[in-house]
Amino acid sequence: MTGYTDFSGDPAEQEGNYLALHFEDEDATSISVKVVGSDHDPVTLDPDGLLVVRIREIAKGLDVYSVKSGVTYMNRYEFHLVCEPEEDE
Repeated sequence: MTGYTDFSGDPAEQEGNYLALHFEDEDATSISVKVVGSDHDPVTLDPDGLLVVRIREIAKGLDVYSVKSGVTYMNRYEFHLVCEPEEDE
C-alpha cells in the first residue's frame, strides 16, 4: 500500500504492508497488542478493538494482553507472512 496516511504522519510509514484486525473480549477492561520482534511497547487498543499494524519482515506474530479483574493474560498468535512487491504491469 502506498500513501496510507491514517497510520502515521511520518512519510516513511505511509507505505508498506499493513494488517488490520479486530479484537474483542467482553470480560476485559483493556486489551493491548505487541508485535513479536518489534522494539515497540504494547499498544493499548481503543474501545472499538481495532488494530492496524505495519508489518515488516521481522514480524513473527502478535502478543495480545487482556486485563480481566486486575489480572493480565497474554496470548501469542504466531504467523508467517510473505510480503512480496507488486509486479510491474
